Amino acid sequence: MQNNHSELTKTTYLLVGILLVLLGLFFFSEVWPSLMGHVKRFFKWLPAHDKGYYPWIIWFAIGTAVFPLMNRYLKKNIEMVKTFTHELTHIVAAFLTFRRIHSFHAEEKSGVVTTSGNDKYRFMVSLAPYCFPIYTFPLLALRCIVSAPLFHIMDILIGFTAGLHITCFKEQTGNHQPDIQNHPFWFSYLYIVVVLLFDLCLVLLSYEPSSNIFYAFKTLGIDLWKDLTFFWK
Repeated sequence: MQNNHSELTKTTYLLVGILLVLLGLFFFSEVWPSLMGHVKRFFKWLPAHDKGYYPWIIWFAIGTAVFPLMNRYLKKNIEMVKTFTHELTHIVAAFLTFRRIHSFHAEEKSGVVTTSGNDKYRFMVSLAPYCFPIYTFPLLALRCIVSAPLFHIMDILIGFTAGLHITCFKEQTGNHQPDIQNHPFWFSYLYIVVVLLFDLCLVLLSYEPSSNIFYAFKTLGIDLWKDLTFFWK
């Protein structure tokens, strides 16, 4: 990603970093009980499982395993998919942060996106490909409107997009990336970890019984507000 604006000040990075640490602790406090709840329900189902029903996590895991296998045996054929997804994520993040998009270009092993706009949100655009699974969340939203018999298909597809993101993360994340070099390393990796925790929150809460991704956003908002008001008292 190319950008003509200067970096944030050290003080700004420090202040945003402190906020990220606090958010990370909050997201972890949401992830852990939800994860344990899913694990308990899975092991409760496992001993005498209903053969007509399988927990979402099984279908999700199947989908997650598919893309790494494809990447191993069809690596050259899907290289463009990974590069295109990386650059497209920059575009989506730029759009969501109201930046101007000047150009978009993607090839088999390289790509570039040029944007301009408010420098305060630049890191959200440059670091987005490493922590923003752009295909996963739309599918979680779509799952809310499909009929129950199609849930397992949707869960496989959602898992597939997660496998794509995991593969891209493994191959693309590192100190060699200009996106990461544009900011202090500690800040880049802190931001990536915190947003990944946020992603995990949304996925886990979206699979709470009789819930969906909109419930996940609502739950996170309510819990965050409760924590904030607790400190105000």
